[in-house]
Amino acid sequence: MKEPVGHDQIRAMLRSLAERAAADSTVALHHAWLFAGPPGVGKFRVARWWASLLKCPQAGRCDPPCESCRLVASAVHPDVFETGPAPKDKNATVTADQEIERASSVKIAQSRELLQRISLRPARPGPRIAIVREAAAMTVEAQNALLKILEEPPGSAVLILVTDNIGSMLTTVRSRCRHLAFGSLSTEEVRLVLTGLGKEPAEAEAAAAAARGSVSRALLLDADGLAERETILAGYEDARRSALAIEPFVQLVAQKKDRGFALADILEWQLAKVEASLGRRGPEPSEKLSRILDEHAPAAGNCDPRELIAEAERIQRTIDAIERNANAKLVIRDLLMNVRMDRVAS
Repeated sequence: MKEPVGHDQIRAMLRSLAERAAADSTVALHHAWLFAGPPGVGKFRVARWWASLLKCPQAGRCDPPCESCRLVASAVHPDVFETGPAPKDKNATVTADQEIERASSVKIAQSRELLQRISLRPARPGPRIAIVREAAAMTVEAQNALLKILEEPPGSAVLILVTDNIGSMLTTVRSRCRHLAFGSLSTEEVRLVLTGLGKEPAEAEAAAAAARGSVSRALLLDADGLAERETILAGYEDARRSALAIEPFVQLVAQKKDRGFALADILEWQLAKVEASLGRRGPEPSEKLSRILDEHAPAAGNCDPRELIAEAERIQRTIDAIERNANAKLVIRDLLMNVRMDRVAS
């Protein structure tokens, strides 16, 4: 199986564990792992890659890939079980609320199936392995059902929970797992992934520069995605200037599935204004964004940088609240109302 891009230290540690287990069948791996970090940085890909190493007789050193590695890569290995939220039907039209419900649909039945399958004897050398995508989407009941395997692991079984939102995981679950903290990819690493997926070099470079280390974000940033990003930033500035623009902007952001990315764009934008207020300018990914910043740079230059930083902190608190599953419309509306009140007071 092709080795993932990035996270060199984590991959080196996981490879070492797999090689030790392959060389000595008495080596005991920790039974529960929590792969946590930003969305779209390859956590699930690393989890599946590690599963292939643990099941490969040569710990992934086979060339060409052996049958076991091919089965894991195709998600059909008898000893590797994957579960998570139901995949989105690309042909179905759903509301934002329905999409949120889908993303919260890892039910107790799936946990019970996981427990049943991971408790079976391995069909091939190596442990039984279960990988849970978007583990924070598990219901409380589903997470509690996992406690049985976390407290009494069956044999050499390995459970890998993958999450973008560790704060939504139960403390009783988190405390029984070994944590691996994944960071963002570098811009160059994102670009390499995109070109490997067949993106044109210029498009891959522009998307990687605006993706903040997330491949999934970069994949959204085609020409239309970059234009939408510019619309979000311009809409934010309109809402800062006029109370009448607040509600349209709230609706615009709240209906976006990737609203966390949209708010992160706004945070990055606010920090760009801090730079402008200090007389510095970082590189902008498009001429249109440069024009928007040029329009607001004089105003930023007249602001105390501390005021702009305080606004950035409000944006970060809003992002944190949404990651904790707060009502997106309420917290975005609250953000803008408070920003306007601060501006009037100053």
